[in-house]
Amino acid sequence: MVEIFIIPLVTAFLLAIFIRNKKVVWPLFLISNLYILLKLWTLFGKWEIEKTIYTNYELFGAKLSFTLSNNPLGWYFAFFSAVITLVISVFSLGFNQKTKENVAPIWMLIIFSNLGIFFAADWITFFMMWELMGWTSFFAITNGRDKALNEAKYYLVLSLLGASSMLIGIILLGALTGSFEIFASAYGLVQVFYSEKALSIAAIMLLLFAFFIKSAIFPFYMWPSKVYAVGPEDYITFMSSVMIKYGIYPIAMFIVPVVGSLDLPKILNTANWIQYFVGYLGAISAVLGTILAIFQTDMKKLFAYSSVANMGYILLGFASMNIVGFEGALFHAVNHMVLKAAIFLTLAAVIFRTGESEMHKLGGLVYRMPITFLTFLLGIIAAAGIPPLNGFGSKWMIIQALMSQKMIIFAIAMIFASTGAFMYLFRALASIFLGQLPDRFKDIKEVPLTMLIPMIIMMIGMLLIGVVPGVVMKPLTTALRAVGYNVNIASWTSLEGALKNSTIDLTLVFLIFLGGFVISAIMYILGNKSETVPQEDNYTGGEYPEEWGVNADRFNYSYSFYQPFKEMFEPLLEKISIDEFFASIGRNFEYMSATVQGLFRRGEGAVLLFSIGVLLLILGGWII
Repeated sequence: MVEIFIIPLVTAFLLAIFIRNKKVVWPLFLISNLYILLKLWTLFGKWEIEKTIYTNYELFGAKLSFTLSNNPLGWYFAFFSAVITLVISVFSLGFNQKTKENVAPIWMLIIFSNLGIFFAADWITFFMMWELMGWTSFFAITNGRDKALNEAKYYLVLSLLGASSMLIGIILLGALTGSFEIFASAYGLVQVFYSEKALSIAAIMLLLFAFFIKSAIFPFYMWPSKVYAVGPEDYITFMSSVMIKYGIYPIAMFIVPVVGSLDLPKILNTANWIQYFVGYLGAISAVLGTILAIFQTDMKKLFAYSSVANMGYILLGFASMNIVGFEGALFHAVNHMVLKAAIFLTLAAVIFRTGESEMHKLGGLVYRMPITFLTFLLGIIAAAGIPPLNGFGSKWMIIQALMSQKMIIFAIAMIFASTGAFMYLFRALASIFLGQLPDRFKDIKEVPLTMLIPMIIMMIGMLLIGVVPGVVMKPLTTALRAVGYNVNIASWTSLEGALKNSTIDLTLVFLIFLGGFVISAIMYILGNKSETVPQEDNYTGGEYPEEWGVNADRFNYSYSFYQPFKEMFEPLLEKISIDEFFASIGRNFEYMSATVQGLFRRGEGAVLLFSIGVLLLILGGWII
């Protein structure tokens, strides 16, 4: 098992040496990653494998050590994230050939950190890998982009806040349980919860604070839209599909088992408010992310908010405290990896060819980039939760779980967000690929093969998981059984719901859809012959183009796509703007800093500081 951590580091070092020799970089990069994937595959079911490095230091009576363990849930996240990361990184190598940026060593460090987070068996190792990924992300975002520096700093400050909260929570856990091992501390926290309620809840909330920041859960939903808008398109694909799940994994591994093992209504003489706290944050994230996505003009910002909404879906699955909802949440974590990677790869391909991310300045690219268009089309169908693509099954399971638990408000919120997704997904489709092709893009071509292959793989993945959900659900249910959950091993083709008699066969659903397409195709072939008309006629929907003032030089009109809805929701969005809240805090700190700086410049600050010190000394001595 140790070799899957050594290989990325050694490969990163070798790639840095031979970075200018493409004949060495490509084979070395691919061989290393394929070996890691193969090794991960062979680790499935071998849950007893563990490697520990002991130290001579103790804290709260617990010996500090660094442990890597092949835990079942960690394997589930590690394997599927490694597959997606490999596909994205291959795309990235092709994407950066145009700019000659040397990204291969960075990708190997990312893969190392990724594996470390999912296989860490103690909080110290987990925290170190978490921080390594945070700093690697900062440098990957800025990577020669001066315009990205401010947003990268914004992300870094939030990451440091989360890391500080996590560190305090870890120390508190160690003090309460006498252990820094993740599973031992979970068991210990359940045991001491009855006698140390306040401290136990504080430890849980401190950890949740860090996890929510990383996964962009409300009120920390704003960082993806800022970072994705300016970050490198290949790396934000990784951030949106894989890295945003780093907060989801420890919630599934630690928070859900702890809260699920406690009878909180009895202990706290109230409802399980932690469950509902998580549920309301998930619902707000889902709804708010959807509404904000609808009004974006930048395609990267649009799908950044889409990711926020999807993290809300996953949180709602956890909040259901139902095994079907839990399975659905973890299933959706992988589904979102696949579909969001597919979507962001297509956005990167469009920007690679056009240099443009503002949707209203694009249009008609279906004629020039057909494979990119097809990938995007399947991606948004999956994101909308329409069968037979992979986004449907997991959403169906989560909504079933919420309904079975009588969490009607949460179910309505998720249905609203899923329905609203049609609006922003159609806006992106119509603005980027349909409509009128701007004259300046008439000569662009499809992206190179090294970028097309990853997109084709993502298309296959979305369809395969949508038709044969057992590809993901069998490893998931096997992993859940291994950690003690009472679940049935999933079948290859069907999913079990939380409501009575609610099993659905997705392969059968696919065959029904396929039959509908075949019938439609036959009717089209046997029907009247179509007539080819200029794109201006088609664009104006049968009206005379001259009356619209439309000609071949005009752009696709899609700027104020949902203006009536924007006017409806804008007053509400202004009232709940977290950006403005944080900005006001920043302004207050700036004012306080300027005041203190002014005092010291005049010499008054030293006198004031000395006076405060003397006063504290006197008070301290008096108390003692």
